[in-house]
Amino acid sequence: MVRSLSRQQDLTVPIHLIVFHHRAEDAQLLQDGFVDAPSTLTLKFVPLPENRILQRALHFSEAHRMHSLSHTVFFDSDLWFPPSFWSGYAEALSCELPGYWSCPVLELPLSKAELLLEDWNTLTQHRLEGLSTGPRYARHGGKVGTFQCIPRGLVDYPADPRASVAGLDIRFAEVALDHSLDRRDERRIGKIPAYHFDHPHSWEGTGGVQL
Repeated sequence: MVRSLSRQQDLTVPIHLIVFHHRAEDAQLLQDGFVDAPSTLTLKFVPLPENRILQRALHFSEAHRMHSLSHTVFFDSDLWFPPSFWSGYAEALSCELPGYWSCPVLELPLSKAELLLEDWNTLTQHRLEGLSTGPRYARHGGKVGTFQCIPRGLVDYPADPRASVAGLDIRFAEVALDHSLDRRDERRIGKIPAYHFDHPHSWEGTGGVQL
């Protein structure tokens, strides 16, 4: 994910990436992927004790206060972004009314994802597009936790202390949609998709899986 961000092209809007982590080796892995990132992309590490690392809703609820940019985007670390994704998304976002928005996400099956991760430094959109099985959670129209974008002052993420993610993303989407000026059902905007690397699902975290 971080490597794909570091290779963004024509990125004129600033992006401040905030990463919550516990293990030093995870931070180092992300730092390795951040090499040669554009000047418009910055990276902040937030270390957490082991007993708090899975309280994702609490971390997300604090994210608005960790930056001063126009929008906050909550997204998973198992995504890969094509080089023109963020410039295209910023353009699409500028055409919409303030509110909750997501993006198209294509699924990469587990059987392919594990092999692709070994080539994280050389992945291309053309290669991933040919391996995708199609849209991820298409029936939800973007109202799930994979990628959630809101104006920074729209609404706070629920400060739920449970060590889980199940249901909180949908709850947040519902509240954010209530505050959106445009209430249409389809929330995925932008022509360029992100790619999701499938992995064994666990609402309590993904153990030692490196994404």
